[in-house]
Amino acid sequence: MAGNGLKIASLVVGVALSLALLLFAVGNYRSSIPIAEGQLRGLALSLSAAIESMAARDPSFSSLSTFRARDVAYFSLIDSAGTQHFHSNPALIGTRVEDDRYRGIFGNAGIVEAKVRLGTGEEVYEFNSPLHLSSRTLALRLVLHAYRADAVVRRARIGMVVILSLLVTAWTMAGLLYRYGRREQRHREEMARRERLAHLGEMGAVIAHEVRNPLSGIKGYAQLLQERVTDGEARGFAGLIVAESIRLERLVNDLLLYSRQGPREMVQLDLADTLIRCRALVAPEAEKSGVVIEQMLQGPLPVRGNGELFQQLFLNLMMNGIQAMPQGGRLTVTAGRGPGVIEVSIADTGPGIPPAERERIFDPFYTTRARGSGLGLAICRKIVEEAGGTIEVTGETGRGATFNVTLPPAEERRI
Repeated sequence: MAGNGLKIASLVVGVALSLALLLFAVGNYRSSIPIAEGQLRGLALSLSAAIESMAARDPSFSSLSTFRARDVAYFSLIDSAGTQHFHSNPALIGTRVEDDRYRGIFGNAGIVEAKVRLGTGEEVYEFNSPLHLSSRTLALRLVLHAYRADAVVRRARIGMVVILSLLVTAWTMAGLLYRYGRREQRHREEMARRERLAHLGEMGAVIAHEVRNPLSGIKGYAQLLQERVTDGEARGFAGLIVAESIRLERLVNDLLLYSRQGPREMVQLDLADTLIRCRALVAPEAEKSGVVIEQMLQGPLPVRGNGELFQQLFLNLMMNGIQAMPQGGRLTVTAGRGPGVIEVSIADTGPGIPPAERERIFDPFYTTRARGSGLGLAICRKIVEEAGGTIEVTGETGRGATFNVTLPPAEERRI
């Protein structure tokens, strides 16, 4: 719990810092635009005051031709009819302007600002303001280069992009590290589980070997008593001993099967034949419980494995499905080829398996039945994994369970 709390706290802090950096970057970029515009406006006001002062002292405007400033693209003086009485380019003096943006000056609009594009393709800042002379009022059109103002916005934009890139990179790295850590954790858990199960299997094998011989003797003597005693009650007790001995024998055999190590005999076989044979073996039990078996097999299903173990695998899964439907139901067995695998699913219409139990049901000795050994599904999982496949259970509580088995096809199996 403490570890989960620390992870959640770290995630919350990371999200908060990321949002703070993101808001700072976006806010800095958005504020840079009015700052740049304010710089241009302030510069234009200063320059227009200087031009107005020079024009007031020299009504012929000849001195204006000496006015130079690094940020000025050009400037002109325009009357209400649109005629330019002065222009930085002497060739344009006396010509008429083609636009009407200057008209607002004579309509008491005050200052008129705009971003315009020159014939060279450069975007500039145009500042139109009234220029008051002793005898008349002209419109001063001052056009400024926006290099420095654009540099302010560009730096803010680059800063925002850099911060966004760093955030994306950081979260991507964090996601990859988290995924790697989770994979390592699952790997360690799986190794620990296998080691634990190996020890459990070794212990079970020792117990099974020690129990098998005495158990055979107990069963043999009980069968002998069952045949020879004449008292009905005694015969019943002997029958119970035989039945329990047989159940314990099956448990011992399961323990030995689960604990067996080393390679097993592997041959190529058609899984469809195994499934047909298994259906025939469980048919009497299914009929007794009122369970209808539907089987849909798509063509030959060649796999490599041990025929007896595969038969035990699917017998266990089919019997589990039948036992989950004591009041009757439907058991559906489907098999076919998937992308690079052989797929088998066995679905029942029983009560289903709660999500919390779906992983544990494959652990040895875990069972929800009063007289179950808890080894059936553990053996199924071991058989499938030894064949290079996977097994999982799906479904919803109250709507049945589906066991899905995937196995590599014989022709694609890597040795």
